[in-house]
Amino acid sequence: MENSNELIEIYAGNNIQAFTLKYELEDAGIGCMIRNDQEAGNLLGIGSIQFSVRVLIEEDNLEKARPIVEAFIERNPD
Repeated sequence: MENSNELIEIYAGNNIQAFTLKYELEDAGIGCMIRNDQEAGNLLGIGSIQFSVRVLIEEDNLEKARPIVEAFIERNPD
């Protein structure tokens, strides 16, 4: 990500959902990041109680990302 804006969580779900949304956001020109605390903990050998994979974007992109996220959630209810 180019700017030093604060990262905010816009979605939390399973690995497949998070990466699908990531690709949709990137197709719209919105940079994002995946945060998987469980996988990171497993790599370090300490585990984690977090089971969700999180999608983070820069706060400045929130308004542009909002309709994409809302449409994604509507198509992918839990």
